[in-house]
Amino acid sequence: MERLIAAIEPDDEQGEPPLLPILNRYKPTGSTGDVNFKTTKPCFPTAFSHINQVVGDTQTWEQSAAFRLEQAKRAYAKNDHLELAIPYEYLGVSHAYIPDFLICLEAGVTLILEIKGYQDDQDLAKHQAAKRWCSAVNNWGQLGRWVFHVCKDPQMLGQELTWLGKQTAGMATAST
Repeated sequence: MERLIAAIEPDDEQGEPPLLPILNRYKPTGSTGDVNFKTTKPCFPTAFSHINQVVGDTQTWEQSAAFRLEQAKRAYAKNDHLELAIPYEYLGVSHAYIPDFLICLEAGVTLILEIKGYQDDQDLAKHQAAKRWCSAVNNWGQLGRWVFHVCKDPQMLGQELTWLGKQTAGMATAST
């Protein structure tokens, strides 16, 4: 029931106001320029990330995704210490969802990418919240266009990015 309620969007035709993001009043937007931290986790150098290292949080999945992003020559950042956290509710408890990557697609579209093999009900609640968050940010219009995608196999990420790039190519121009 929580996911159904979260999926309900305002009816523009009935004059309901659109979803808008609730921003941190002290720091409404973030930047990769603010990322500076130390870690004991393994790190891998990057050429196309806005951040010089990718931290290895999993055994292989996120590292494989970063490798594919480097191969695709896409500007990206791993969402580690970027403070992009999307609020969601699961079983009546508030949580914060921290997606894996942010990727620049064509025409100023930003992709929120989650690398996930197995999905449970809580993951579905997170993903629904991310889609709703993208809708709110797109309605706000101050950060370009945003989309959300779940990649279930990092080996397919290059092909999925090509497909997503084609799907989103007209988004930025269609909204302006």
